[in-house]
Amino acid sequence: MPQLISEDEEIKSSFSLMLLPDKADEKMSISWVPYKIILNSGDKKLIYEKQTISGTGDYVLAITPVNEVEGIICGILDFLDDKTKNMFSFEPIEPSFELILERSHGGYSVICWIDSGNVDSTHYAWDGFGIRFFTNEKNIRSFVDELKRENKVLIK
Repeated sequence: MPQLISEDEEIKSSFSLMLLPDKADEKMSISWVPYKIILNSGDKKLIYEKQTISGTGDYVLAITPVNEVEGIICGILDFLDDKTKNMFSFEPIEPSFELILERSHGGYSVICWIDSGNVDSTHYAWDGFGIRFFTNEKNIRSFVDELKRENKVLIK
């Protein structure tokens, strides 16, 4: 599972983005990939995932016409490699979270805001929980590498 972890050894924090296998028979028709987000801070954990089998409450990333998984991967790598950029931000087409990476003194700030209102009530409310922590480039690249591996398995 792709997990972006904090540098803090005493109180660990993390943002996890787990791509979930689709249930569709026809791979060519898939335009969305479901996911689950897990936020950890110390001994606290928040999990955001679809809870019902109804047509609502989907946490999904677009695959076509724009591949958002590739967008996260390439966007983060471009941000890390281009030292003139101070911030990277990603928010899906179906907004349910925003992931922000900012250059900071000797590392990176990670901020993730969850807007589950859009998923659960069909409107974008900006109301929700969030997490922020400090990390390093090694941890970010590890997260991206794991996301690449998951993406290759799910999207063939």
